[in-house]
Amino acid sequence: MRSSSSLEIKKDSGSSIESEKIISEMKKTMKSHMVVAALIATVTFAAGITLPGGNIQSGSNNQGMSVLLMLPKNGTTAAAGRANFESFIIEDSIAMLLSMSAIVIYFIASFPIKDMKTVGTYLLLGNLLNVFALLAIVLAFLDGLRAVVSPSKFLYWITLCTLWASFLFFLTLTPVPRGMLSLKKDNV
Repeated sequence: MRSSSSLEIKKDSGSSIESEKIISEMKKTMKSHMVVAALIATVTFAAGITLPGGNIQSGSNNQGMSVLLMLPKNGTTAAAGRANFESFIIEDSIAMLLSMSAIVIYFIASFPIKDMKTVGTYLLLGNLLNVFALLAIVLAFLDGLRAVVSPSKFLYWITLCTLWASFLFFLTLTPVPRGMLSLKKDNV
């Protein structure tokens, strides 16, 4: 007859193998999410360097400054363009910070960690940072677009409606994973 302790050890070793498989899958997911975070950081960096509206090319003291930064601060349509440009800079910086933070989280999680809860926390935190970075980059794009085409509200609204329609169209084409729509609770 076997003692109950030998069965427990066998059970624990089986769950430990299962836990290692889950951790391995989480880490594979984190690697692909790290690529996404790096792409977001690259795009936000490029957008911050090549500012919308271009740079002043004349030989004045303001050469190299952003054209939109030199617009008046009040009373004109150009003032709205300047406000949108400033919002663009802030949102682009936030997107860069969030994506770089996600990269750091994924990098830390790449070290040998055996605790599934810790790895899951890193994965969740990195995902949240990526989602908020994507949101910030979309808002930055819209503010940059509005700053550049501020004299033409028609062009801005056409572009905005096209973007939303495209987003909703592709959202409807995205397959929903099985079990995600299930409202039944698992019986334990």
